[in-house]
Amino acid sequence: MNITVRSPSLLMTSVVAAVYSLIVCGLLVVDATRRLTKIPLDSPEFLVLKDEFLKEPGNPEIQDKVRALDFELRQEYFREQRFTKSGVLLLLAGVIIMLATGKWSATIDRKLPRPAVKEIGPDSDERLRRHGPWAVAVVVVALLGTIWAMNATHPSQLPDDLAALAALKAESTSEASSEPTSESSSELVAGSVAAKPAAPELPPAEAFLQSWPHFRGPQSSGIARHADIPAAWDVASGEGIVWKIAVPLPGVSSPIVWQDRVFLTGATEERREVYCFDAADGKILWQKELSEKPGSNDPPIEVSHDTGYAAPTMATDGRFVYAMFATGDVAAFDFAGHELWHITLGPLHDNTYGHAASLTTYKELVIVQVDHGKADAEASKVLALDGATGRVVWQVARKMPSSWSSPVVVEHDEQAQVIACGDPWVIAYAAATGTELWRANCLPRSEIGPTPIYSDGMVFAVNEYAKLSAIRIDGSGDVTDTHVAWQAEDGLPDACSPLATDKLLLLLASFGTLTCYDKAEGGDPLWEEDFEEDFTSSPSLVGDNVYLFGKSGKVWIVHPTADECQRIAEADLGEECVTSPAFQDGRIYVRGSEHLFCIGSK
Repeated sequence: MNITVRSPSLLMTSVVAAVYSLIVCGLLVVDATRRLTKIPLDSPEFLVLKDEFLKEPGNPEIQDKVRALDFELRQEYFREQRFTKSGVLLLLAGVIIMLATGKWSATIDRKLPRPAVKEIGPDSDERLRRHGPWAVAVVVVALLGTIWAMNATHPSQLPDDLAALAALKAESTSEASSEPTSESSSELVAGSVAAKPAAPELPPAEAFLQSWPHFRGPQSSGIARHADIPAAWDVASGEGIVWKIAVPLPGVSSPIVWQDRVFLTGATEERREVYCFDAADGKILWQKELSEKPGSNDPPIEVSHDTGYAAPTMATDGRFVYAMFATGDVAAFDFAGHELWHITLGPLHDNTYGHAASLTTYKELVIVQVDHGKADAEASKVLALDGATGRVVWQVARKMPSSWSSPVVVEHDEQAQVIACGDPWVIAYAAATGTELWRANCLPRSEIGPTPIYSDGMVFAVNEYAKLSAIRIDGSGDVTDTHVAWQAEDGLPDACSPLATDKLLLLLASFGTLTCYDKAEGGDPLWEEDFEEDFTSSPSLVGDNVYLFGKSGKVWIVHPTADECQRIAEADLGEECVTSPAFQDGRIYVRGSEHLFCIGSK
């Protein structure tokens, strides 16, 4: 059967495809003009309702409205993303059909050429045959001359033969035997780094366990090893408040503590600062503004009201302190406040809410997780910096979209692993080299906020709209089907990190529900406790009690068992709190919306 394709049919198909493409394009434009702000929770309606809640935090009607609107805004945001993706695919299909059928129609209607009478004289082929060889010769001479000039002005620094190369490598190795290296990356990140100084030795492991060196404490677990932690205080009367001090610039980073010093960051669009407080009386020992780096915030980045410019929590290795900001600036200071180095990993423009992942350390390395942009852009990465110089020791690219979860370093069978979560993977890297050890597909279609934790041979990773997954840490390769011990779907948080006791696994949802699971077996929740409060601060374990800092500033101290959640005490910070506390013997250090507090006995 022969089918004859006629030009009018093809032309009509092309016209229909063009009209279809215009309609789809128009719908996309109309949707773009009426859609929400780029950041859903920055919509005017939600901000007004949020102000009402702050004025009446105990009003259940307003709480229900906030939760309902929050859910509605998030659903609308994802609907818009799906609409845009589908529309772009349909538009692309229409354009392809239009161009293909239009070209086909034009080919069928093509008229035979009518060559003109050749003019007297040589034609183009004759001219090309005459001048072509000379033109090629000129190009070859120009290329050779350029190569010679480049070699003369920038001679190679490589040895002439393999023997000389081996000798040079041996010499380089002997000079830098104490400096960690990796084949993952030898390049420098944009910025300035200093030559490696004679850095102090790392303190013993016990010093880390007694301090609070990074987000959620020495093991990134939210578990304190300290005694005499206060369970009652009153900000209005000053009872139980050792000191409080206003923080010069805003931020939602949490405090870290090393011996007698407390460190914190603050920032605005124009300024980025690091603060060192005296742990005893709260006085600012030093306050340093980061030097300007070209491109770190040019053009200015967009950040959410909930994260701002100083969301990442600092870290220390006991020698120096390290700070990061939403612009992508990373800097190191000694304990006297001298800036040692400052690099920029930015600008981090492709992050919906602004960068918020905190820093951590492993021996002399500073571990940084930078997930931003779309998965197909391959802009995300985890990297390790030399703490003394800021040089990249290893770097691993990640095909993942933006996330706000922080990396954690765990020790298992005498091997240190960096655990980093992103959509859809939980991935473990060798802390010394960056080599990928294992991965599990557990967090699909999620904007990852909570930081994972490690307890008794398992990593616990979770996010709202995904699942809580307990992953055995001794696998290799893709362990999705072999090492996920159990999963659960109730009480999933979008910001607060999990907390593990000896037998229980606790989740604190942003809408105020504390959910308890059997840590070893999972299954259905053992119990749920509703505090009728919004939470962003991750729960902390002190002895047998759990401290919960609510967003309004209210604090609950509870004792969880397999049967119930026993409420032990309540307190109030007196101002909004979205950060996680740091603990020392007899003291709690916590950041409110305006002040840094030291809670304890004077």
